[in-house]
This record gives sequence, C-alpha cells and structure tokens, in this order.
Amino acid sequence: MVIIGGGPAGLATAIALTDLDINSIVIESSHYLDPRLGEHLTPVGVGILKQLGIWDSQFLEKHRLCYGVRSAWGETQVTYSDYLFHPDGTGVNLSRPTFDRNLATLADGKGVRLLLSSQLKQAQQEQNGWILSLDTPKGLQEVRARVVVDASGRKALFARSQGRTSVYCDRLVGIAAFLEPLAENHDQEETLLLESGEFGWWYFARLQDNRGVFLHITDADQLESRKDAPLQTWSKRLKSTNFFSELAGYYHPVEKVLVRSARSHCLDQATGHHWLAVGDAAMSFDPLSSMGITKALKAGIFSSQVILRVLNGETTVLKDYEAEIQQQFNEYLQIRTQYYQIEQRWPSSLFWQRRH
Repeated sequence: MVIIGGGPAGLATAIALTDLDINSIVIESSHYLDPRLGEHLTPVGVGILKQLGIWDSQFLEKHRLCYGVRSAWGETQVTYSDYLFHPDGTGVNLSRPTFDRNLATLADGKGVRLLLSSQLKQAQQEQNGWILSLDTPKGLQEVRARVVVDASGRKALFARSQGRTSVYCDRLVGIAAFLEPLAENHDQEETLLLESGEFGWWYFARLQDNRGVFLHITDADQLESRKDAPLQTWSKRLKSTNFFSELAGYYHPVEKVLVRSARSHCLDQATGHHWLAVGDAAMSFDPLSSMGITKALKAGIFSSQVILRVLNGETTVLKDYEAEIQQQFNEYLQIRTQYYQIEQRWPSSLFWQRRH
C-alpha cells in the first residue's frame, strides 16, 4: 500500500489500515513546517479524533477548544449555534501543521512508514498493482504497491497523472491572515465567527497560541492581477465589515496574507486500476461547510475498508466507491445552495448572483 499525501486524509487512511493489519507507506512532500489552512473541527470531527486515539491531554495542550459558532449571515444581527448539546460537546480549533505532525507521530507509532520531503516521480502499471519511483532525501527509491491511494489534496496528483480531471463548481479562493494579539484577550468568546459581505464572506478562529485566523472567502476573478492584490483586497474589504473590523482591532495590523484555492470540485473519476482518490483529492467542499478536515478523516477511515475489499479480490468495490463519492458530492451541492440562498442582502453582487 502506498499513500501519496501525508495530510489528514492520507494519515487517517494509513492509521485505519494498521487496525486491519495492512502495512502502508505514506509519501509526504513537506516536513510539516509550512503554514496550512483548515483549523476547525466540529464535534463530529472531535468524535473521529477520539476514535483514532489521538484525543488526550497532550493533544489539548496544543489545540484550542471551541464551543460554537456565531454568524451574521442573512441579517445584521449575530446568531449563535452552541455545540453544548452535541454528544461530544465541543469542537476544536487546530494548530496547523502541528495537527498534521500529531497524526504523523500516531501513524509512525503504529508502524506506518513515512517518507517526508519525498515526491512521486513516475508510476508504472503492473497487472496487480504499481511500480512507483520516488524522489526522497536519500535518493531515488522504487516501491511496489497493490493499491495506490491519492491523498494529495486538491491537486490530485496521481489521479491527474492517470488522465482524470476535476469538475469545478465555483472560483473560490481564501485569503488568510494569521494575526498576533495585542494582548491575550481572554474575554473573547471561544467560538468561530462568520460574517457575510458584498464580495464574499469572512471567518475567524482563535488558535491555542492566541493568534487569530482571519479568512476572507471570495471569487478569484474578483481580485486584481497585481502582486499585492490579495493583501490590499483583504485590508479594504475588512473595513466594510460590521464585526470583523472591530475584532481585528485587538490584533496587530496585517503584514502578509496566505492565498489558497477553496474551489468545490469532484474528480470525473475517483478510481482506476488498483488506485483510488480520497479526501480533497476526490472531492473538495466550500470552507463554509466546516467539513474539510472532518471529511478527510472520515474518508480515510472509510477508504481503508474499501482497500481491504480490493485486496480480498472484490471486483465491484471500486465502482461502489465511485458511486458513493458522486452521491456525497451531489448532496453537498444541494446543501451549499440552500445555505447561500439565505443571504439576499446584495442582489447586485456578482459573488451572490452566482450562488442564487
């Protein structure tokens, strides 16, 4: 088993496979040092962390509990959704990439072989699997795999190398600033904050080190082409918000931003000869869903059962998996449409016209 990508989906797959006595190799291009977006786990995601065995006192020292969501969506007033009545009782704001390292440490402890700072260079198909050429810090290596899992995120590197393409449903990008607090601000509510605006919407989460993540979601073609356009757009649009502009006053001014694709997509085909895509490689959701990491973890656990059945010679399991991916994505699109239609305050805005 070779898993391309050592993010939440790939590592959850590897960890779940160990419980089925299936060995795997995880190929991760980074060394878990670069900043990553995707902080929030709902109580559903917390339940999965407990299932994986990673939720303990040491974990909670590095990540911040979150007790609900405040949102100004469809109206100027803030409404509050409390996690109190969920069986797991709380969400969590993850410090990334610390969380990814936590998962990698858990996987390593279970016997998963991790190849960090490594990349897939070539894949050669065999009758019962693949021969993969890997570029690692120790030089080129060659490994054989009965099944390849593409967990490389939205890039879907292996799937695209096999001729697969993505069907995109929007043009979303996220512009994120990680701001240092002026003080510790212990009086702030331990909740997420969402606020819609004329050109998109905003998201805030507080991390364990008290930094604030200020994320603006908009359409890529509504940014200017200048190099400094994301920073200037973020700063200009922040001033027009009702709640985020005030909240940002408790933090040091923004100096730089991180820009990442946030497009909804689904592969035209998420499986092939002894391979399957999982997590964001198979399909990615609008950040509004708060399902990114939760979806990745669930997908990893689910795919481990699919892989077991493939290894046991079940010939139709990948077709069933393909149908499941398509059904989940179609259901997501329906829910996304319903939620965006709640906001009707900017009828002349191109961003909202595209979603109504």
